[in-house]
Amino acid sequence: MRDGGRITRRGLLALAGSTALAGCNTLEGIRSGGEPTISAYDLPDVDEEAEPAVVASVPVEIGAEYLGGARDRIDDLLSTLPTPFGPDEIPNGHVRERLVDAAEHATTDQSEARRAETEFEALRSLRRGRENARYAAAGWAVADEGLTVEDVRAERREAVTEAAEFRERREYVGADPVRAALVHARIEDALRWAVEDDPVHRSQRDGALLTVAEWGEAAESTRAHAADARHLQERFAASLPDDAGTVDATLTGAAEALLADVRDRQSSLPPEPTVDDQERATRLLDELHWEAESGTKQLAEAAGPASAVVDATGQLAHFRAFDQVRQRVDDGERFRVESAEAVRTLRSDALDALQSALAESPSSGLARTVVADVAWRVANGDRNLARLNGEVQASRLDRPVREYVVATAVARATPWAVEQGVDALASN
Repeated sequence: MRDGGRITRRGLLALAGSTALAGCNTLEGIRSGGEPTISAYDLPDVDEEAEPAVVASVPVEIGAEYLGGARDRIDDLLSTLPTPFGPDEIPNGHVRERLVDAAEHATTDQSEARRAETEFEALRSLRRGRENARYAAAGWAVADEGLTVEDVRAERREAVTEAAEFRERREYVGADPVRAALVHARIEDALRWAVEDDPVHRSQRDGALLTVAEWGEAAESTRAHAADARHLQERFAASLPDDAGTVDATLTGAAEALLADVRDRQSSLPPEPTVDDQERATRLLDELHWEAESGTKQLAEAAGPASAVVDATGQLAHFRAFDQVRQRVDDGERFRVESAEAVRTLRSDALDALQSALAESPSSGLARTVVADVAWRVANGDRNLARLNGEVQASRLDRPVREYVVATAVARATPWAVEQGVDALASN
């Protein structure tokens, strides 16, 4: 955990109740319907604010000055807000609360950026911080300066035009195709958000002030995403040898090959399982089936060829995970958990699988794109466990069990999927 010194809620409860619980078994009893119960105190002592064990990254050094500039932008936006921010400034309590919450979230985003394990995660946190800070600042500017919806909508239109022009003229430079795919996928994704994102404004019923706040947030989001894309492009190009060329054809060829494999596997998927609310294994297969079936199928659906390579690699890992879990179910496994020890084992297996995927894949960077997404499942499982107290019916562990099993299955399938991605890039 990032915040390793924090005592979890369950840890405090366990300390308070340790005497009363001394000698209790993990399987405490059977309720009237015959379902076993498990003492929450014996479950893994996890945090209700658990973070993923593996986070996203990008193989480019992000400049410290650039991150500092994003922090300064947040500070500048927040400095426009009055202190205190009370009813004299914004009489409407609901509107005032929305602006205050956004400002507080911007400050939290800054703190998360300082604790981030990778520069890319810091970049993401600061981008969210800019969006939240601009929401609050734009809303206040309505009351303070008479800012209008058309002002911020015009700003966003200009930002979208500039981002689209950059996307049109940029080149897919690179030397190593795997590294190039990883960097360009991040750039493509940022530019898609900048150019194609069409924000849904739900606050219009709340009046002009919050409508302006949301358009201000949208304008800031476009500018932040586009600026991040430019910075990654510039830093990546600067890191390449002088004789580096373009990898556009390589990325496109690999994307088409991988997506053809994805389409073939989708066409041979068995019918979607019939969900039985009483059968954990069926629900688990249904979830994996959906993950394998959804996703990018055509290059035109992706943000670009690099994103298609990365997305298809992850989707292949989900196909293999589905096949492996389905085989276990066919062999009679039902993933029933009747003891805290079994939950601890499932969680430990998931965490080990995440790290093994990075170590055993032919490209740890490409593996990280798959594993970072699935690592959220382990964190979600932990958060679910952290909310449990007292005697817990085994069925209440369904969600964390599924999260741990899916994460383990996908992580174990990742080295094979990454090998497919690396091979496709090498042969095109």
